[in-house]
Amino acid sequence: MNNSELIPVSALNTYVYCSRRFYLEHNRGMFEDNPHTIEGRTAHRVVDDRSKEGKEINKNDVIHRRSVYFSSENFGIIGKLDLLEEKENEIYPVEYKKGKAPNKNYAPWLNDQIQLCAQALLMQENGLKLPDKAYLYYVGSKKRVEIQITENLILETHRVIAACRLIAKSDVLPPLAENRNKCFGCSLNAICLPEEEETLKGKKINAKVIIPMSLDGDILYVDHIGAYVSLSDGNIKITKPESDDIVTASLEKVREIIICGPVQATTQVIHECLKKNIPIHYMNFHGKQLGVSTPFFNYHGILREAQWKAHFDDKICLDLAKITVSSKMANMKTLMMRYTRDERTEDDVDFFDKIKNLNKKIDPVKDMDSLRGYEGMAARIYFECFERYIKLDKRAFFYFKERNRRPPKDPVNALLSFGYSMLVKDCIGAAIRVGFDPFCGYYHSMKYGRPSLSLDVMEFFRQPIVDSVVLSSINNGIFKDKDFHQYQGVCYLNEKGRKKFLIQYEMRKKDLVTHPKFHYRMSYERTIELQYRLLGKFLLNDIDEYQGFYIR
Repeated sequence: MNNSELIPVSALNTYVYCSRRFYLEHNRGMFEDNPHTIEGRTAHRVVDDRSKEGKEINKNDVIHRRSVYFSSENFGIIGKLDLLEEKENEIYPVEYKKGKAPNKNYAPWLNDQIQLCAQALLMQENGLKLPDKAYLYYVGSKKRVEIQITENLILETHRVIAACRLIAKSDVLPPLAENRNKCFGCSLNAICLPEEEETLKGKKINAKVIIPMSLDGDILYVDHIGAYVSLSDGNIKITKPESDDIVTASLEKVREIIICGPVQATTQVIHECLKKNIPIHYMNFHGKQLGVSTPFFNYHGILREAQWKAHFDDKICLDLAKITVSSKMANMKTLMMRYTRDERTEDDVDFFDKIKNLNKKIDPVKDMDSLRGYEGMAARIYFECFERYIKLDKRAFFYFKERNRRPPKDPVNALLSFGYSMLVKDCIGAAIRVGFDPFCGYYHSMKYGRPSLSLDVMEFFRQPIVDSVVLSSINNGIFKDKDFHQYQGVCYLNEKGRKKFLIQYEMRKKDLVTHPKFHYRMSYERTIELQYRLLGKFLLNDIDEYQGFYIR
């Protein structure tokens, strides 16, 4: 048995809390932080000091050894003991826990007792005497609670070890936790999606809101030519070349950094972002993504294996592509109906029916080319009517005759192109965060440099995010002619225009929307990630059905 097959004693704690969480962490290597896990890591900061690892430290009549590693092939477990304390010829483990000690009328959680007992067994396996007692130290109340290593606790620990070993060898996802209250504090709730899974299986109609409605942290955009991004006291400092203006942003509150154009970022900034798992996206002024700096490729190799297997299955690709196109057509029709609500003509109704009829033809489609043909026909109808959604008094400057790009020829197309580029960037970021390969898709064909999967998922959100932002911004007078640079039939947003757009775009991403299947409200940016999570569960056979996202 090699070390990779040994089960960490902390995983025993996880199993007792929730067997599915154990499976997701141990078998699939999935992990997410939440305030509880971060607080726990902070509480272990003292005992995790690598410079004191295993060293003997005398304190009066007590000897301390911190971060002591033991393993046992006999039991199949491995673990790091936070503190090994020796006093009056007795040696026992002390496990650090965040929070406060339980009331004297209540025993500590069983999962913590099992973890401590496993540590005691490891001591015995490595030549030390099995201790009669051990301690849990609660950092929140700075109080120790004694745990007796009884025969019953040892038997229960052995039972948990055996159960963990069975799951570790299995490919079957364990059932959801019966006590759903545990899910609220679990950092994997956005991966496990317990309520969503039961809703998709038809066990309930409305999903309880367990996952956070929005993503934590802000996105920092830096697009001033020649700007210099550096690090100062844990904060990001941005200086402009032609002035003494300094802008600072707390790194603790930043989720992503977007660098557009010739902006310099120091090595210290990049290193600190890598440490804190903050991706840095590099883009040109036209919104094209050049690359991204992330710590490592996501550990979730099992998901990418399933993703690639599905990519080579023509039937699965076609089924997923149908869901994508059908949802996109539904969103087109909904947006058209919203913007013609006050002045609807017979022609408008005719256009709605055409898109509706095209959507009905998707289900019997047998090949991808036919599907792309129907999508193209629906898109042509949608953009033929697009100028009608712009107020009459705005159409003199914001006219729209057809969709054009590379380069865009008019202000409306410039806004759409820039918006779609931002959306691609967000879909790539979400794909990487979840563990997908953004370049392996199902509807968009593989092509060098094309993020096919991100383009697939992006189709669900073109109308509700980008098109809505463009239309509402124009109609509300956000943009003026001075926000664009036009020359020889080419039109781009200038720096001022880009700033205006990004403000509107980020606000739109934080808007709450009611999910069509789960009936709870969450931000659009969280909905993008949820769509990837659902796709992942479908590819891993955790759920039988994958559904698209559409607005109502």
